[in-house]
Amino acid sequence: MTTATLLLAAMFALGLIACGAAFRSPRAPGKHAFILAVVAALWWTAMVLLRLWTPELAGKVFFSELAWFGIVGAPMFWSAGILSYSGYRWLGTPQAAVAIALYAGFAGIAALTNDWHHGIYTGITNAERPSFAHGWLFQLVVTGTYIFMIWACITAISRLQLSQAIHRRQLYGLVAAMLLPWVANFAFVFFEFRLFNDDPTPFAFTLTSLAMLMMQEHGKLFVAPPIARDVIFNVLPDPVIVVDGDARVLEVNPAAGKLPGLTESAVGTILPASHPLRAWLDRDVNAVQPLLTIDEIEATYEVSVQQLEKWGRDGSQMIVLRDVTAREAAQQQLASASRDLAIRLNENLALQKKLAEDASRDHLTGLYNRRHASKMIPELIATLAPERAIAFSLIDLDHFKQVNDQFGHDTGDRALMGFAGILRDNIPEGGNAFRFGGEEFLIVMPGVDETEALALAARWRTRLEEESPNIVPGFKLTFSSGIAVYPHHGQSLGACTKAADVALYDAKVQGRNCDVVWRAKTSPLHIAS
Repeated sequence: MTTATLLLAAMFALGLIACGAAFRSPRAPGKHAFILAVVAALWWTAMVLLRLWTPELAGKVFFSELAWFGIVGAPMFWSAGILSYSGYRWLGTPQAAVAIALYAGFAGIAALTNDWHHGIYTGITNAERPSFAHGWLFQLVVTGTYIFMIWACITAISRLQLSQAIHRRQLYGLVAAMLLPWVANFAFVFFEFRLFNDDPTPFAFTLTSLAMLMMQEHGKLFVAPPIARDVIFNVLPDPVIVVDGDARVLEVNPAAGKLPGLTESAVGTILPASHPLRAWLDRDVNAVQPLLTIDEIEATYEVSVQQLEKWGRDGSQMIVLRDVTAREAAQQQLASASRDLAIRLNENLALQKKLAEDASRDHLTGLYNRRHASKMIPELIATLAPERAIAFSLIDLDHFKQVNDQFGHDTGDRALMGFAGILRDNIPEGGNAFRFGGEEFLIVMPGVDETEALALAARWRTRLEEESPNIVPGFKLTFSSGIAVYPHHGQSLGACTKAADVALYDAKVQGRNCDVVWRAKTSPLHIAS
C-alpha cells in the first residue's frame, strides 16, 4: 500500500470524525453546508482511493469520472457554508443545498457520460495516473465553481473588519481551509503540479476536515457563531435609515420601509427637504433625543442619529427611530390624570377651606363666631409685641328681648344683621368682630387703646341711632359695651373677655346705652383663655 493511499485513508477517517462531531454540535449558520462539503470531500477521497487500488485503465477512468460529484460538491458546499456564516443565510437552507447538489450532480453525470459528448475530457494524456485533456464543459463547470469560491472569499474578507475577535479567527480558518485545495487544484490544472505523482487537490481538501474539526473544538465554530449584522438590520423592529452627506437614502430596513416616503424604492433618492427627518441630520448627536410625530400613521418616535465616519462612511449618518407612541400616550394620560387630580385636589382644598370658613362664621350675621375667636385671638396675642395694646370691646344690644317679643324674631334677626354690618364697616384695619352669642358681640382691635376704643364705640352708637329707624321702625336700638385693653387689663383672651364682661355689667347697671372701661382695683386679671 502506497504512502498516498495511507494518507488518504487517514484523511478519510478524520473526515468521518469531523462529520460526526459537527452533527452533534448546536445549530449554527453554514453548519449543514460545511458537513456536506466534508461529505463531498470524503466522496472525492474515496474515489481517489478506489482509483489507486484499481489496476485497469477503464476502472481508473470510471472512478475519476465518479469523483466529479465530490470535485464540484466539496468547494461549492464549503463556499456556501462560508457565505451562510457571513450573513447569506439563504445559502444555508435546504433549497440552496439541493441547488448545489444538482450542480454537482450535473458535473458528475456530465463526466460519466463524457464518451457521448467529450465536454469534460477530450482525451487521456497519461494512462498510468490517468491524466486528461479538458473540454469546453470542464472549463465551464470549473469557472462557475471558481466564481462561487471567489465570491465566498471576498465576502468573508469584507466581513473581517466588522466581526468580533472570535468570529474573525473563525473566518480566517474557513477561508484558509478553502484556499489550500483551491490553490492546489489551480496548480494542478494549469501548471501540472503533482503530489505523490497525483492530483494534490484531494489531499489538500481532506485537510478541510481537519480544519473544521480544530475550529469546532478550539474555535467554537458552531458553538459561538456570528449573528449577521444584515440579519439584525432586517429583523430590527425599529426603523433604521442610512443617508449620505447629500441626504441621499442609502439603506432602509423593512421597518423603515413602512414609513411615509421611505419605501424600498426610496433607496438612491434624495430625502426631500420637506421630510421631517431632514431636521435631524444636522443636530448634535450627543443632544437629548428628540421626538418625531408622524401624523399620517399616528405614531411618535424617539430619534437618534449616529455619524458613520468610524465605519469608513464619511458624511453618512444612520437614523434610528424608536417607537414610543404607547409610552407618550401613557405619559399624556398620566399628565391628564395628574391635572384632573390637581383640579380635584384644589377643589377639595377650596371646599375644605369654605367648610372651615363656614364653621368659623355665624350663619346669620356673617361675622366670625365665638369658637373661631378662641382659636384666632390667642394666635394674634402671641404674634404681637408685648407692649402693643389690643382693645377688647364686649357689646350687648339693649332690651333685645323686647324686639323679639314685640316685633318677632325675623325683625330681631334683621336687627342683629344690621348691627353686624355697622361693626364690619367701622372696625379699624386689623380688627375683627365676632358674634359672641345671642345679641352679644366681641370686637378685637390690635393697636387700639381705651381712648380710641371709646371713640369707636361712640361712632358705632351714632351709626346705630341713624340706622335704627330703618332696621326696627318704632324702636330705638341702643347698646352697652364693656372695654378691656391687653396687656393692662389681662394677659390672655379669657382674662380680657372677663374684664370686658365685668365692665359690660357695670354699663348695664349704670342704665345701659353707655360704654365702661374696666378698672382694676388691684391687678390685671389672669384668667386662662
